[in-house]
Amino acid sequence: MKRCWLQRAAIVLLGYLWAIAAGATPASGAQVLTLKACVKQAIRYNNTLRSYASQRRAVAMEVKQALSPFYPTLSLGTSYERADKEFSPRTNDTDIRLKATYNLFRGGGDWSTLKSKRHSYQVSDYEYLEQGLSVVASVEDTFFAILSLKNRLNVLKKSVDAAALHAKLARKRVEANLAPLSDQLRAQVDLANARVDLVKAQRDLKTLKHTLNILMGWPPSRAFNLKKGAIILKAGPMPLKKLFALAKLKRPVLKSYHEKILELEWQEKSARAEFFPTVDTYATTGSEGHDTLPDQNKWSVGIELQYPFFSGFSTKYAVESTRAQLESQRWEYQQKVLEVQKEIADAHEQFKTDERVITAQETLLKSALENLKVAQRRYEVGVGSIVELTDARVDTTKAAIGLENAKLTVLGDEIELRRATGWFVPLIKSLEGNNHVSKPKP
Repeated sequence: MKRCWLQRAAIVLLGYLWAIAAGATPASGAQVLTLKACVKQAIRYNNTLRSYASQRRAVAMEVKQALSPFYPTLSLGTSYERADKEFSPRTNDTDIRLKATYNLFRGGGDWSTLKSKRHSYQVSDYEYLEQGLSVVASVEDTFFAILSLKNRLNVLKKSVDAAALHAKLARKRVEANLAPLSDQLRAQVDLANARVDLVKAQRDLKTLKHTLNILMGWPPSRAFNLKKGAIILKAGPMPLKKLFALAKLKRPVLKSYHEKILELEWQEKSARAEFFPTVDTYATTGSEGHDTLPDQNKWSVGIELQYPFFSGFSTKYAVESTRAQLESQRWEYQQKVLEVQKEIADAHEQFKTDERVITAQETLLKSALENLKVAQRRYEVGVGSIVELTDARVDTTKAAIGLENAKLTVLGDEIELRRATGWFVPLIKSLEGNNHVSKPKP
């Protein structure tokens, strides 16, 4: 009997260990997610990012559509005509023809249009990557905000315990006629405030989880747990000039603006092509029949030259309009470079400032804890007041929460620097291969 019991226990233990190795979810049904898993899920299923991927696929089809002028066009036509004339017999005519046409020369307009569409595709690709940067940064911000809020919940729970202890001390002193009833009431109010702060933090935690679910393309109420993670501060300590150079090399929005300039340059060439003649060649074959003549086959080949002498100055104005758009886009590119540099400079300065805030908050928390111990001893021996004690608890809680917020802010500055410099682009490209919407090839 004992041996059978040991065998059953071993089987249960092996099953439990196998479930852990297989990554099974906890009994509560909540999935445990790492930071990498959250980012991967968002890249695959974020609805906004899916929309940008679909737009990119649509532009890729436009590129393929722009290739159509380089192929011959084939058309098949047929006609039937019945004619009644006053002094002639009725006639029935039939005609069947197959025609092939090929554009020999369009002033380079077809080639310019193709090049313009290819740059348009690059614009859509960089817009997808830019949106991916925002999604990844939002996921990481929310991920660490949830972890930080959990630490704040622990602080607030300790604060509630401290307030409950102070209320107990105040009640004992009132019962022993060593303190007025107002001390007990004050301590009870302080305890109620501490509990309210805890409930508000629990509500904020649920809200942040809803936000992360939406970013990952899940319903807001889906349950999950986060596995603690951290990121190494790499972008923050870098020199500002190096961050500028990194953004110029990787930031998709800058590349997108540059591609728009190239797109407009080719659009101008396409518009100028209307000044040139067009040369088309064609070949036709078919058969026709009449009532009075037998059916006969026919064929023909030819070449057609057309030159637009006058079109109401529409081509001239189209070229001038495209030139103006090109000039506007160049100025927009210069402005966007300055805006990106401002984003980086602001985040870099904020990072350096917030690092100093962490040191100050650590010192403040240490002093607040010492002050709380002193205030509690003073109240126990009847020297201090309940106001001094409750204020010391509030100051300690604020200092602990301030330290957590400062650490979260530094992480946020690091993430913002990575977004502004295009740091996440290689990660997005590596995860994009697993996306349900594969990247099209124009």
